[in-house]
Amino acid sequence: MAITGTLPTLFKEADPELFESALSYLESTDLDEIFKNVKIGSPVEIQIEGRAVFAVFQTYETKPIEEALMEGHKQYIDIQYIHKGNEQILVTPKEKITKPNEYNDTKDVYFPEVEGYSCIRLSEGQGCILYPDDIHAPGVRIETPTRVQKIVVKVAIQ
Repeated sequence: MAITGTLPTLFKEADPELFESALSYLESTDLDEIFKNVKIGSPVEIQIEGRAVFAVFQTYETKPIEEALMEGHKQYIDIQYIHKGNEQILVTPKEKITKPNEYNDTKDVYFPEVEGYSCIRLSEGQGCILYPDDIHAPGVRIETPTRVQKIVVKVAIQ
């Protein structure tokens, strides 16, 4: 089940052994400095603990809900953290998949069709932890298009 909130909330609620390095990275890094090099359509990846924990910095415009594409992962847990802007993330349990889709093990992603979802709204300084059971569609606008600076920290499942 997804965990949402500010960094202190995520520290408090998440498994410290699994998420300590990822959350500490978000807390202690000068994110503004890294985002100076991040352009729309050109994410920047930074390894924290090799491929076990790494961060993807991205900038984009939020999209209408009609363009939302549900995705799932098998090898990594996502920590999605909003640095600037706001967005909705649609989320539903894996049990709501109505049509599975082919899994790309190189990119650790598949795009299933689902029946129903909930919305998580995130603004600056908030994030969520999405487990493999959390099928999700990030980057959805809340009311109007918004430019978002987001970090997705990928944490390998142990």
